[in-house]
Amino acid sequence: MINLITKVILTSVYKLRWVMTCIFGVDIIKGSLQGKIKPRYAVFIIDDGTEIEKFGVSRSKLFRMIREFRPSIVSVDNIYELFKSKEELVAFLREIPSTTKLVQVSGFNSGSLPSLAKRYGLRINIRSPMDEAKACAYLAKLGVGEEVSVFIDKTIITVSRNRSLGKGGWRQNKYRRKVHDAVRRIFKEIKRKLDELGLEYTEEVREAYGGISKGTIIVNAPKDEIPINSFKTRDVQVRVHAVEKDKIEFIPLRRSKPHVIVGVDPGTTTAVAVLDLNGNILGVKSKKGWNPSEVVEYITSLGKPVVIATDKSNPPEFVLKLKASFQAVLHTPREDLSIERKRYLTSKFTFLNDHERDAIAAAMDAYNSYKNKLRNVEKRIPMGMDVDAVKAEIIRGTPLKDIIAGGDSKEKKEDEQPPQMDEVRILRDDLAKKDRIIKELEEENRLLRKEIKALKDEIERLRAKIVSLSKEEHERVRRENYIKTLEHELKELRNMLREKDRTIEELKRRIEVLKRMKVLEFSGWRSIKVLKKFTKDEIERLEESFGIDEGDVIYIEDSSGGGKVTAEYLCNKKIKAVIVKNEMSHLARSVFEERGIPVIDFDEVEIEVGEDLAMINSEKFEKIYKRKIEEMERRKIDRLEMLFLEYKSRRSQL
Repeated sequence: MINLITKVILTSVYKLRWVMTCIFGVDIIKGSLQGKIKPRYAVFIIDDGTEIEKFGVSRSKLFRMIREFRPSIVSVDNIYELFKSKEELVAFLREIPSTTKLVQVSGFNSGSLPSLAKRYGLRINIRSPMDEAKACAYLAKLGVGEEVSVFIDKTIITVSRNRSLGKGGWRQNKYRRKVHDAVRRIFKEIKRKLDELGLEYTEEVREAYGGISKGTIIVNAPKDEIPINSFKTRDVQVRVHAVEKDKIEFIPLRRSKPHVIVGVDPGTTTAVAVLDLNGNILGVKSKKGWNPSEVVEYITSLGKPVVIATDKSNPPEFVLKLKASFQAVLHTPREDLSIERKRYLTSKFTFLNDHERDAIAAAMDAYNSYKNKLRNVEKRIPMGMDVDAVKAEIIRGTPLKDIIAGGDSKEKKEDEQPPQMDEVRILRDDLAKKDRIIKELEEENRLLRKEIKALKDEIERLRAKIVSLSKEEHERVRRENYIKTLEHELKELRNMLREKDRTIEELKRRIEVLKRMKVLEFSGWRSIKVLKKFTKDEIERLEESFGIDEGDVIYIEDSSGGGKVTAEYLCNKKIKAVIVKNEMSHLARSVFEERGIPVIDFDEVEIEVGEDLAMINSEKFEKIYKRKIEEMERRKIDRLEMLFLEYKSRRSQL
């Protein structure tokens, strides 16, 4: 089993190294994913300077080519020409090599495919799908377009059974133990490989008989850094897949680092969570004894911090130093974030430990405080401006009009001079303008004061109403709680009454059985002892409760489970006879016959059965008993005669 795992891992490493540098350009020719006509595609391949054209390729064949060629980039004009839903896109990206990027060349920010081709000097015929596929390939090679991203840098490895255990037979426990032990050994071997690679992970196992039935490992690394692929054995299956993002992201191939919000949880184990200004998580990492310079390096590798956030109202010194290093805005909550609040903020994210959870919660709390403002500003940003940079300036406190004005001033010519005006007229107009502004502000101030007074009156009225409602609500809740308590007590009493009624009925039934047995005893019947099952435990229970004496007759309700050992154990008690209701095993029956104890069928005697005792007609039993003994003696004599005849036959041959 261990050799099989090592083989799978080595194969994975080989596949990671064997990556071709070719680029696929794809464009749809005809058909659609939603229509009756299946789509066909034009595929243009650039492979180390060699150009390959494939026309009329089906969707399934295109996916097989991608898995076979393992290109570095698959570029398309629009991803929805290949996929009709996010689920199909995610399934495709899970199947292809992790080193292959899916790139959408054209988009809202980059422009249409013809305009991009013209900008980069590519001559294409917009009516030719092959030309458009060629343009997609070369534009992606030049770094134009956006990579489609649906996974974060975490990987889930699941080890579980590969088959259902079912009900099984008498060897089921041994089989179950074998399967669960195989799952445990493979799970342990995968953990050992991860430890050798120095990867951080958290684990969760489901204990089962003989081992584990399922184990899950969340690794703090992208899938392409883990040299383990999904595989199956006879009893175990291993599934390896990256953690999916909440929504599809389009990451430019060439871009400056984004402005980010950073949540920090310092301590012996330091955790850092990085979000972009749209609330999407870019990275989460925790490390014991993390050096401050390494923390800064990790943050700068993901983006340019605008906000440094903590979950404490009184920020730690480490957070203040980070804020000063990046000249960022510091965000702290009004009071320390509670555990419930942290769980709510991080419910949509995957993390390894509580430190990462606290860092994500701090970043999300900071993002939520700016979210509405950023969304409002996003609608008002003019075309042609860097939205991410504008949002960063807004967070730093710069008014939007100043940002826009600053952008417009750059477009003005430096040598542009205002027209000549009379200095006195300029001052007069300026003064009149200021007077108008002052009057407008005074009027606005008066209206606001009036509105504030009205709001204060409304607040006082609502407070009085709240007090009144609180008293009524408190009384209503107290009354409802009292009623619920009484209903609960009534329910419990009813349950107790039903249980006692059942007990009384059961005792009445037993009394009737005992009465009937007592009457039978006076009529020449005798009592015998009852075994529910033919097992050693049941025999010991009967012996402890009523005793098993020499000469007892034992009635076995279910004799199917007994074997040779159980029969010998019962024979050692020197019982007189055994009465069985169903078929007894051949081994057990032979043991009784060897010991001279007859096995009598239930239908051969007249019997009345109770709980642990039964009554049998003595006269009929003795007749059957004598007949069974005679039959056993006759069989013994027959066997002796057969042995004697065999002996004479052998002597005559000599």
